[in-house]
Amino acid sequence: MRLGNILIPGDGEMPSYEEYGGYEHVDDLLMYAPKSDIGDLGLLLMILSFMPKFVLVWLVGKMAASHGKGNGLWILLRQLDMGIRGIVLSTYYTEKAGASFSGTSPLDGIDYSITRMED
Repeated sequence: MRLGNILIPGDGEMPSYEEYGGYEHVDDLLMYAPKSDIGDLGLLLMILSFMPKFVLVWLVGKMAASHGKGNGLWILLRQLDMGIRGIVLSTYYTEKAGASFSGTSPLDGIDYSITRMED
């Protein structure tokens, strides 16, 4: 949740990552991931949970800056960026808000709707 709030702090019109509460439905997203990946993600998040906010802000900045850079550590930072940002954005821009959320959803805030075609 802390990484989500760094990536999506919210503003006057859009809720923050924590306010929206889409993270409550992360299990729906991760049910298709291999168990080893879920274990690795859990270990990473546990390590990151001990870091102070300024370190997380620095890490998110380095992850975002890693695209278009060389090899070595930049590759790891790109992978972290894609994985963490993917989970955060997928649980934020969803139709499933947290149980305590009342307000304008992110999809409504950007005036986006999904038209489902059924046979």
